[in-house]
Amino acid sequence: MATPSPSPRRRTTRSSAASRTTAASAKTVDVTPVASEDPPASAPAAPTDSTPSTPAKSTPTSGGGSSAGGQRPAVKSASTSSGGSVQGIALGMIETRGVVPAIEAADAMTKAAEVSLICREFVGGGYVTVMVRGETGAVNAAVRAGADACERVGDGLVAAHIIARPHTEVEPALASSGALRRS
Repeated sequence: MATPSPSPRRRTTRSSAASRTTAASAKTVDVTPVASEDPPASAPAAPTDSTPSTPAKSTPTSGGGSSAGGQRPAVKSASTSSGGSVQGIALGMIETRGVVPAIEAADAMTKAAEVSLICREFVGGGYVTVMVRGETGAVNAAVRAGADACERVGDGLVAAHIIARPHTEVEPALASSGALRRS
C-alpha cells in the first residue's frame, strides 16, 4: 500500500491578506466608554466614594466574580475606606507544632512582604497559630515564605491558609482568646 502524499500548503498572497484587512476595517465599532455619561468633574471621585456609580459596578462583582480589571479596585477601595474597617485586608494563617517553627515562620513572613503580625495563639497540644494581615498579594507571598521557613526547621508545619477578604462577622473569632497555658 502506498502512503498518501501530504497535501500542499495553501499560501496566502498579499492581495488576499489585504482584502481581509480591508473587510475588517470597513466594519464600524462603537468604542464609547460606559463611564462617559458621568460628568468629568466627578470621574476622579467615582472610584472612591460615589454612590450612584458604585452599585452598578458592584452588582456584577458580587454575583459572578468575573469582572473587568477596572471595576475590581473601585469596589475594594470602597470597602476598605468605609469606617476604617479591615474587611478588605487579607488574613494569612500558619499553624505549627511547637514554638520554634512558629517563630521562624513569623520571622520569615514579616521579612518576605509588607504584612503585619497580628497575633500568635497557643491552640493546645503544642500547636501554635501565627496570623498576619496585609494586601492579598503580600499575604500570599508571606505565607508561602513562612511555610517554607517552617519546613526548613523541621516537621513543624501543620497548615497554611489565606483568606482574601474575611467577613466582618469573622473578626470577633480572630481576637486572641487570652487563655493561659498551664505550667
